[in-house]
Amino acid sequence: MKIRYRRLIEVSLNAIAAILIATLASTTALAQSPKPNELVKIVDAKIEPGLKAGGASSLKVDAQVIDGWHINSSKPFSDDYIPTKMDVNAPVSITVGAVNYPPAQTLTLEFAPDDKLSVYSGKIAFDAPLKIDGDFAPKPGDKVVVTIDYQGCNNTQCLRPASVTKTIDISPAPAAGGMTSAAGGSGAMFGGGRSDSEPGSIERIFISHGWIVGFLAVLLGGLALNLTPCVYPLIGVTIAYFGNQGGGPRRVLILAITYVLGIALMFSTVGVAVAMSGGLFGAALQNPWVLSGIAAMLVMLAGSSFGFFTIQPPQWLMQRAGTARPGYAGALLMGLGMGVIAAPCIGPIVLGLLLMVERSADPLFGFALFFTLAVGLGLPYIALAMAAGSIRRLPRSGEWLAWIEQLFGFILLGLALYFLDPISPNHLMTRILPFYAAGVGIYLGFITRHGRNWQPFLVLRSTLGIASAAALVWLLIPRAAPPALKFEPYDAQVLATAAVQKKPVLIDFSADWCIPCREMEHSTFVDPGVVSEASRFIKLRANLTAQDKINDDLTHQYDIQGVPTTLLIDSSGKVSNRKVGYIGPKEFLADLRHVD
Repeated sequence: MKIRYRRLIEVSLNAIAAILIATLASTTALAQSPKPNELVKIVDAKIEPGLKAGGASSLKVDAQVIDGWHINSSKPFSDDYIPTKMDVNAPVSITVGAVNYPPAQTLTLEFAPDDKLSVYSGKIAFDAPLKIDGDFAPKPGDKVVVTIDYQGCNNTQCLRPASVTKTIDISPAPAAGGMTSAAGGSGAMFGGGRSDSEPGSIERIFISHGWIVGFLAVLLGGLALNLTPCVYPLIGVTIAYFGNQGGGPRRVLILAITYVLGIALMFSTVGVAVAMSGGLFGAALQNPWVLSGIAAMLVMLAGSSFGFFTIQPPQWLMQRAGTARPGYAGALLMGLGMGVIAAPCIGPIVLGLLLMVERSADPLFGFALFFTLAVGLGLPYIALAMAAGSIRRLPRSGEWLAWIEQLFGFILLGLALYFLDPISPNHLMTRILPFYAAGVGIYLGFITRHGRNWQPFLVLRSTLGIASAAALVWLLIPRAAPPALKFEPYDAQVLATAAVQKKPVLIDFSADWCIPCREMEHSTFVDPGVVSEASRFIKLRANLTAQDKINDDLTHQYDIQGVPTTLLIDSSGKVSNRKVGYIGPKEFLADLRHVD
């Protein structure tokens, strides 16, 4: 028996390792043969000190040549080589001086020891003096564009000439009334000229430590996503689905791996599609057809739990699959559906990956990133599925097991109601669900005929029935709703008025389909401390559910990649805090208290 379980563990670890190795292998191949425009990356571009009418500043640009490659210097030893050149395009009120290039390195290639080359490799830095006219006054849309033209080679080949560009936004902040962004807003800070495309922490890990460490960091980030509220539906579906599966540990393990593979495939596809299109991650869940499809799938699985029918692939598919057993195709389809559900798990890690994929414009690289992230997200569900699947192997599996199957069916029906909530009038399902849960508890505790003949289990179900009846009575007692934050619809004029009045502003970007947004509504925004502290703020909400021009403009203006996104603007008009993802009451209260 020990040998059997040891072999089982080896099979599961080998399967997961194979997924990760395949992912790393595909990206390593990309690293060995980069596209010409991927050879050099502008890591940072900033203006110091801040632009000021009649003053002088310096444009500082840091770039990175990928390992194993070099580019010609600005003054190569031969006219046959294309020199590296940095161009700066700035508004007419800014005069750009001569560019200062980094010191070159002298290189000799193995196959041509007599030829010496003047090159740049690794980290390189450029700077250029800037002279600002006395009438300098930035207008919306003003920017400084940095372009580096180069030709790259390694020891065996040279790529075609290419260029890389980075933009520094020097326009006033997007809102009227003198708003400026100092900590991650959509525009660059007027005084500092922060680039609008700085690399995030994950991207810096890839640049500094290479592919393997970078992908390990992404895998750990996927594990961290399990701490966010948006994975709650995955927990319920996993328990309900695998609690209904028969077979031994080996079969349940393979089903669980197949299920996680489905999550990873769908999550990766959605992530790449969003990154390449520039849309909101998880926005597919605003589509009534998608939500209805997920709800229908859950209702179908609930029907199977209640014994109305058995779900299995068509006979012809089973014959082609050879020895494959019923349930594997269903597990993969279930995982694909859960991959869509996991999409709203937006956070700093997902936002950073979206920006990386958008900049690279490489779908294969993006798929590898999101696949690794999704594998990390799904790993705990393999253990959860194994635990749920073991219910069938508990002793005395008689009527009480039928009771358990009914419980799983009701869980799946409740999740179907949950996913129909965004398209129900006035979020009707959210108000129904507590009563639904209490009613299910009463039915399972007192009405159903299953589980009555085994005395210990009868005590358990009776306890559930009593607790559910008490909960229903408590729900029916009329009571005043707890005070919650009241948001006004986003209005640029209100934002401008707040700047004039020197009042801090809280902007909440949300959507009806956003699961973490709903969680903040029920926890963070009703916390007494948060409600009290936020009373001194102007509170605005931008609902990004509708895909229209107004929301598209807001999304681009504030660089919103996912919801919830929360902006805190201080009384001087600077964005002092910007966070993506769910924020708990304690953390949000601390953020509010740090804003003047």
